[in-house]
Amino acid sequence: MKKIKLFPAPHVEIQTHVSEEMERDYAECQKMMKRGEDYDCDRCSWANVSIYGTGACELKGLKEQLGGISGETDGKER
Repeated sequence: MKKIKLFPAPHVEIQTHVSEEMERDYAECQKMMKRGEDYDCDRCSWANVSIYGTGACELKGLKEQLGGISGETDGKER
């Protein structure tokens, strides 16, 4: 499990604990979206992780902390 920090607005920090399952689901979703396919969000481990109706997987900064452009994780806890 790794910790990541997201900053959705000035003076707001959200710390999230991301399991290995969540990392795999996020990577699979990114791959499918890149190919133009839809991912089934109802069966995703991120499905119930939301902040005021916005899925945490959609927040700015998550992509960089969960592997960035290359899709590889650096293994560092944030």
